[in-house]
Amino acid sequence: MNIPISTAKRIAQEYDYDQVVILARRVGEFGHEHVTTYGVNKAHCDVAARIGDVLKYQIMGWKKEIKESD
Repeated sequence: MNIPISTAKRIAQEYDYDQVVILARRVGEFGHEHVTTYGVNKAHCDVAARIGDVLKYQIMGWKKEIKESD
């Protein structure tokens, strides 16, 4: 199950943060990893998204999906 952005927004509001990055993992046979990011405005959202990308692609080794062009 993915963690909704609304949860990250609630954390930002409750704890007074500008950016929230949530990294969640379920290990084992049915393992799954998920990253949710949130920023209070566009600039903070962009920074949180870049942090999320570093975690996903450089730290956790996710592979970027290549979108096919029409």
